[in-house]
Formats: sequence, structure tokens, C-alpha cells
Amino acid sequence: MSTIDQFESVFKAADKKTYVHEPIAIEKILVATDLEGAEANFFLQATKNFLDEISGEATWHLLERKDCDGSHGLLERVEEHHPDLTITYRHLGSNSWRWPYGLGESLDVLTQVTPNPVLVLPHPERKVVGQVISDPPKRVMAVSGHLGTDHKLVKYAIHFANKESKLTLGHVEDESTFERYLEAIAKIPELDTEVAKETILDRLLKDARDYANSVRVLVDERNLGIEVECVAKVGKHLSDYGDMVKDEQVDLVVMNAKDEDQMAMHGMAYPLAVELLDVPLLLL
Repeated sequence: MSTIDQFESVFKAADKKTYVHEPIAIEKILVATDLEGAEANFFLQATKNFLDEISGEATWHLLERKDCDGSHGLLERVEEHHPDLTITYRHLGSNSWRWPYGLGESLDVLTQVTPNPVLVLPHPERKVVGQVISDPPKRVMAVSGHLGTDHKLVKYAIHFANKESKLTLGHVEDESTFERYLEAIAKIPELDTEVAKETILDRLLKDARDYANSVRVLVDERNLGIEVECVAKVGKHLSDYGDMVKDEQVDLVVMNAKDEDQMAMHGMAYPLAVELLDVPLLLL
């Protein structure tokens, strides 16, 4: 390596990505249900309890079964109200909640069409729903395979975390992708495979941890009262994120649902959302 290349590498290594915080304003909240009367209002109150510490003076609007007919009707109401946050649950308007597959037609469409976040809760018929949204979340996790460039994800995770809560920044480098690159490197005589394996992985994980540390510093400087930790590792996205959520007993998972390169939900988000059946999800 030339002296110039060495200098460039040192310079780039010192150029750490740091978190840039911007406040979030959630002024209008739309709660979409397929319930009626007392049941719908009971669900509304439960969601208010869950978001009690972050909703502030927000205006709440409740949609009951009669207010929208299917996905088209739901989208019309969302367009009408322009909420900063839409709250609903899996398999809205469907009996498919009995089976642990998919999120339901309404959510598949809503998460891709609306530009603002969607908070997805367990279906009201599931026995756990009363327990998981009875109190504001105390353990929030943001999951991303690109933690160092995901300011929006972290911004929302911080906003939905409450004082004296814990925010975990989860970052998993895909093991199969990493191994494929190493196989390619092994076929290039000029490159040392073992050195590449150690240094590349260390660099990737260090970048994620450094970024998480910048989040921690900002949270402390602003006295937000949130404990920030980072879990960065190489592994399998679906199983490792699922294990993190279980091990940390997470109350709310925050993740990206949109992918600029496709119409469907973000590749990692959909299977993870399906697996986390009884965990509230904030989909951005």
C-alpha cells in the first residue's frame, strides 16, 4: 500500500458518522379499528395508555368498522386526516389473525402508501394485547443493517422511548453475505484472507458501535433519561434480531418498512414483523 493510500485509510477511519438529532412532532394520531362502540373506545384508551408519555397534546381520531370499508376505505380516511402517526393492528378487517402468517391486506398496503409511521399492535382478540400495551414502553429496540446512516430510525426510537427507559440499537451484519465476500477475497492471491476477515468485520462492527456511542452522548447531553446500548454482531438477520427482542424483553421494535428499490415492504422488515407476533412494531 502506498503512503497516499495509507493516509487516505487513516483519514477515512477517523471520519466517524455521528447521530444528528431532529425533534419529532406528532400532532395528529389516527387509530384504525374494525371494532364498534365500547370495544373500539376501549382499544383507543389502551393505545393512549401505551403512548401516554409521548403523545402530549396530540389530537386523536378513532376509526370504527363503519368508518372505512376495506383497504380502499382505510386509505381514503388516512388521506383525509393526514395523521402524523397511524395506529392499527395485524389483520385489520380479517379473521386471519388466528394464523401466524402475514400482516393482512390492509397493513400490506398502508405501510407502503402512507408517508408517515404506522404503529402495529397485536390483534385485539389475542390475549396478550392487554398486557403488552397496558403501560408505556420501557424497552425500545431499533433494528437496522445500516445503523450508521439511519438517523430517522434512531430519531423515532428516541422519541418513543420514555424517561428511565432503555433503548437498544441492534445491528446485524448478514453472515451469508459476509462469507460470500470472503470467498471472493480468498480467490485473489494479492489479498490476505485472514487479515481481510478480521479487519473488515472489526471495521463494520466498530462503525456501528461508534455511531451508537454518538447517540448515547447526545441523549446524555440532553438529559433525556434514556439508557442507550448497542448490540452489533455478525449473524442471520431474522433469527438474531428475533433473539435480541426476546432476550431484551423489548416492548416496542422500530424498523424501516419501505424500500426505495421496490414496491413491497423492506426485505428484512416483513419476515421479522410476521415473526414478532405479540410485539408492538413501529414501521417507518
